[in-house]
Amino acid sequence: MEIKSLGYIGIGSKDPLEWLKFGTEILGMMPARAVPGESWGFPQDPNFKIASGGKGISDDGSVYLKLDDYQWRLGIHQDDKNHGILYIGFEVDNISKLEEAKSHLLDNKIDVLDGSIEDAKARGVGGLIKLSDPSGNPIEIYYEPTLDYKFQSPVPNQTFVAGHLGLGHLMILAANREQTYDFYTKILGFKLTDYISFEGGDGAWFMRCNPRHHSMALSKFGEANGMHHIMFQVDSIDSVGRALDRINAANVPISSTLGKHINDLTTSVYIKGPNGWDIEIGADTLNIHDDDKWIPKQFVEGDIWGHQGIMDSIADVSAEIEEKGDDGKN
Repeated sequence: MEIKSLGYIGIGSKDPLEWLKFGTEILGMMPARAVPGESWGFPQDPNFKIASGGKGISDDGSVYLKLDDYQWRLGIHQDDKNHGILYIGFEVDNISKLEEAKSHLLDNKIDVLDGSIEDAKARGVGGLIKLSDPSGNPIEIYYEPTLDYKFQSPVPNQTFVAGHLGLGHLMILAANREQTYDFYTKILGFKLTDYISFEGGDGAWFMRCNPRHHSMALSKFGEANGMHHIMFQVDSIDSVGRALDRINAANVPISSTLGKHINDLTTSVYIKGPNGWDIEIGADTLNIHDDDKWIPKQFVEGDIWGHQGIMDSIADVSAEIEEKGDDGKN
């Protein structure tokens, strides 16, 4: 099974418009020029106007944010209960690869649903299938995303490192880490890059599906299941620094100070997003171009420098999820 990249993610929020402000003013994303499912009109028609007017807001109040050539990468949907993951989208090359993926999943006794034409339209893709990972996170595998190009950050002189590498990475908390890890590696075909073990059997495992050091990370920290953070990679350390200036000016809480990771070499800062879990903004992430020469390894202790508070952040987010009980989600 050949996953190309982490293509999109949908999250729930009490107030999607709060994410629109945060995503544009703090992160430097662009409102989607057209929301998924809207008509693009006839090519080169000077009189055609996109219904949403480039505001990134759909009729149901959902917000869509763009950070590269893709029509959208981050969808935020009104949800009073679930403020975590609503769906994770993984991209494959074409319809043949999607059919191969479906057969592979069914052979491995994974329940799969075919996405409808309306489902595909709502994501702006050619087609998709739906399933869930063992931690209960809804997964979509899709092909033929819409690319409308013309990304322009509202923040001067900033771009994102995305494209064929995907939108960035996710770290999810998974109480049944071993089963979830086996699903991503043995079923979806992700490769282990490296891992760190914590006292008592907890830890974090970092997995890749393309040259990006990791697109998915699993952390076992107690019995929590849900989102810990999403990472967006910007073009330079200067862009990280300018983001930090905006963060401080807006009094956005910093959950982990500026620092450099020892495993993927990313220089980054972690902040609290509107939903209470973390957003990582980083640069200079390691890419792995030769899988045959890369040996997965365990790393220990801490990072090269900085990132003070990162373990407290994992503990705090995990405790908050566990306190909610219910299905253990954010």
